[in-house]
Amino acid sequence: MRVTILDVAKRAGVSHTTVSWAIHDRPEISPETKEKVFKAIKELDYHPNYLARSLVRGKTNTIAIVATFFSSTFEMEILKGIEQSINSMKSTYTITLFSTLGQHEKVLSDIVYSKRADGVILMSIGVSESIVELYKSNGVPLMVIDEDAPGALEVKLDNFKGAYIATEHLIKSGRKNLSIVLGDGGNLGLSQSERKRGFLKAVEDYGLSFSEDKEYRISDYYFEEGLIVFKRMSRLTNDVDGIFCAAGDVVATGIMLEARNQGVKIPEQLSIIGYDDIISSALLSPPLTTVRQPLVQIGRNAYETIVRVLENGSAEGIERMVYEPQLVIRNSV
Repeated sequence: MRVTILDVAKRAGVSHTTVSWAIHDRPEISPETKEKVFKAIKELDYHPNYLARSLVRGKTNTIAIVATFFSSTFEMEILKGIEQSINSMKSTYTITLFSTLGQHEKVLSDIVYSKRADGVILMSIGVSESIVELYKSNGVPLMVIDEDAPGALEVKLDNFKGAYIATEHLIKSGRKNLSIVLGDGGNLGLSQSERKRGFLKAVEDYGLSFSEDKEYRISDYYFEEGLIVFKRMSRLTNDVDGIFCAAGDVVATGIMLEARNQGVKIPEQLSIIGYDDIISSALLSPPLTTVRQPLVQIGRNAYETIVRVLENGSAEGIERMVYEPQLVIRNSV
């Protein structure tokens, strides 16, 4: 049975009006009372209905965009595409961003239970069958980008192929001792695990060997992590002549800068391939060879699709979207 605001009020020993005012941070409520209210909310796992007024009409006119965080190039480029679609469609939906910061199930459940949005676009976060079923049973369309989610709307990127053609290009350019840089820290998500699989398959197909100690991990896809990775790499080995930075162009840029700081010539001594093809990749010295994936277009199509589902009241006839990568050859190889 669902917990109500009256249950919270009873547990906290206050009126339901006081609970509502505490949730909305009204100045009339003392810090001590707010503490009691939020303690009761936590104990009862209460999900406040922030949009009750809109729900009287049966909808919120809101689409939620959910990601672990929004500071990496992947999320920002997809958001750019969503923004473009909003402008071109003159959409009346409000966009709300939710950062899960690792609490995926809790945030996604809260959106449904609290009726925070009519539909959700989820970026690179794997979801359980129970979450997909929760959304289906509540009539909330769920669009999942770059992860497996049977039963939800899906936008897929062929990360295996992207990694394979990148690694193949390194090998065909004469590189024999390769290293791979991966994101997601200790637990690889679908995109990073598929890129690793594509890298290893190319290495195998061309008869090369690969040592696991030449695999490096970063967590947040920041430029500074690229600097740190190359420092670690140069301390541990001096025979790497090719790097596939599956963690993206931003990290690859950090690797290139630190390599140059250490006097390593690119591409004469070391070749580097990134992933994403962000605008700045073409402006580096030398320009970065990379794998292009159409993130802006993905954002546009994801938004337009979920709006179409909301307006039609059904996802019937909408197929899974699959995007092919493209190798962009520049001078870092």
